Amino acid sequence: MKPRVGDLALHIARISLCATGVALASRIDSAALAAAAGGALFFAAFALMHDVAHGALRLPRRANEIALTLSAAVMLMSGHALRLMHLRHHARPLAPDDIEGAPARLPLLRALLGAPLAAVALRAEALRAAGPSGRRHQLAEAALNLASLALLLASRQPALLAVAATAAALQLTMAVWAAYIPHNAPAWMLAAARRLAFTRSPIALSLGYHERHHRIPGLPCSRLAVPSPHRR
Repeated sequence: MKPRVGDLALHIARISLCATGVALASRIDSAALAAAAGGALFFAAFALMHDVAHGALRLPRRANEIALTLSAAVMLMSGHALRLMHLRHHARPLAPDDIEGAPARLPLLRALLGAPLAAVALRAEALRAAGPSGRRHQLAEAALNLASLALLLASRQPALLAVAATAAALQLTMAVWAAYIPHNAPAWMLAAARRLAFTRSPIALSLGYHERHHRIPGLPCSRLAVPSPHRR
């Protein structure tokens, strides 16, 4: 099957736009703009990582692995750890061993308060469950994450510190926005997300069509709202 070049180009364009926002914020030394652009960049990278984790872009294997590592590195995370836990979630949604989906089984307040520990548990379980090759990938990605974080902190620039803080905050609340809300979203929220599908926002699409994603995980996020996906 041919790579889905259009979907990849959309991801690259979105990430490039957000990265430009971060660069501009750094240039004018605006922490507020950096936090906003950094948050947008995090979600743009997450969308790419998610499609790559499912092989939805049909990239060659080596290119897919590189894209997995680099997209997660933008979020200061391990792509191989995220993929391992996410594919387990798809195989056994909300089962006892579904660490990623566990917060969705809790009341909202407990999911929110326990989100930081859930983030640590997810990474620890991914490392434990990986084979030798996967563990090496995760450890290398962890080293890359720490080096990137050290560089951001060493800059002492308010804008870059804001980017690091935003990435940390989104990681530590992922149990809520990536697990609890998609599986417990009220009807009005789903309806609002679907009305925004025309923007091709990965947030709106992944929320409004979460059940469809579980049925067709190999479909790129940008195509979730299309009634009859084009198969090439």
